[in-house]
Amino acid sequence: MSASIVEALEAARAAGLEDWLAGHIAEELAQQDASALTRIVTGTRRHAIRRGHEMAAAAEMLTDLGVEPIMAAASRHLHERLAAE
Repeated sequence: MSASIVEALEAARAAGLEDWLAGHIAEELAQQDASALTRIVTGTRRHAIRRGHEMAAAAEMLTDLGVEPIMAAASRHLHERLAAE
């Protein structure tokens, strides 16, 4: 999660939106509770096909912004694997 946040903030900085994204991420993290883990795991599996496509688009956007899409590419691969199961 930490690496994904860092990568997202790098992209946001390149797009001039770092302050907005940092605030959004902080707000989301502050609202989480113990049930968040279950929601993350079940939601990731349930929405794997769509999220795989979204991560491919995110990786392309990161590349366009000059940010190497390490985490976005790995996330795309994971979602594709889950979708194939």
